[in-house]
Amino acid sequence: IKMTKKVYAKKSEIAEIFSIPPHTLDNILTEVRRNPDFHNIILKWGVKSVRVSISGFEDFLRWKSNQRIKTL
Repeated sequence: IKMTKKVYAKKSEIAEIFSIPPHTLDNILTEVRRNPDFHNIILKWGVKSVRVSISGFEDFLRWKSNQRIKTL
């Protein structure tokens, strides 16, 4: 049996994986969409059809954390 690692997840799954409240996740995803370096981690092919790259989202959170540390 071949195990496949999930690459993309629904918004609700991302919220659960990273322990982020849904409203906060919506704000973060808006920021991701506006960032030219990370906008491609979101797949949107319909009104309610959104998938987010799990590793890409983690990379964005790491980048955001580093940006915050630089401003302290």
